This record gives sequence, C-alpha cells and structure tokens, in this order.
Amino acid sequence: MGAVIDSNVFIYAAVEDSEYHRSAMDLIHSLDRWIVPTIVVYETVWNFRKLGFSNEDARELIEQILFDPRTSLVDDRQYLLEGFNLLQSLSLAHYVDSVILAIAKDVGALATYDKKLRNRARKLNIKLLPEVVE
Repeated sequence: MGAVIDSNVFIYAAVEDSEYHRSAMDLIHSLDRWIVPTIVVYETVWNFRKLGFSNEDARELIEQILFDPRTSLVDDRQYLLEGFNLLQSLSLAHYVDSVILAIAKDVGALATYDKKLRNRARKLNIKLLPEVVE
C-alpha cells in the first residue's frame, strides 16, 4: 500500500524519544510506496533545523528518504492551485496542508499525525494512516 506521507511522520520516525516514534517507524516500514510531495521535504528540513539537527544529520536523513526505493517524489505543481480550492474559509496558514490534501485526494491515502489535517482529510474521504491517533 502507498500513501502520501506528511512531514510529521518522518520527524517522529527520526526522533527516538518522540511520542509517536514507534508508531511512525512501524507505519513507514509497512508502506510499500512513500508518496512524498516536494513541500514535505522542505517542511522536514525546517523541522530538523528547529529540533537542532546538524546539517550533516539532516542531509543523511533526507538522503534516506529521497533514495529509498519506496519513495515517489511528487512534482506538486499541478496541485498548487487546487490547494487554494481546498482552503475554503481557512487562512493561508493552512495552504501547505491544503496542497498535501490535494495530492492525497488523488492518491487516496494520507499518513499523518496532525489532528487538524486528519479531520480535513476525513471530510474528503481520504484513508488515514495510522487509522487511529491517540
């Protein structure tokens, strides 16, 4: 099974003492296809920076994502305008998540721990992974 992977899945998988570390590791290992929007790569690096990762550690983790045979990097240009359509009454602060949702709508599945994004995806009938987040 394949799914669009949100940056928080990669972050939780990388940070061993994070609350969802084991779940994120199990999730990414269970998928045979990782659909990774370009913006997710940027978000992951931004979060690595916030978490104090060194340039070398961040690069190594991004290389692992990009060169994993399960990774399909998405050219998200075709979804950039659809992101505005999915914003509806939300502020531009939700634009990146809207682009990720547009891609997940096409793919049919989204891996994320973001509760607000999960609620939006549920309304669009997008399969959520993990199925339950506590």
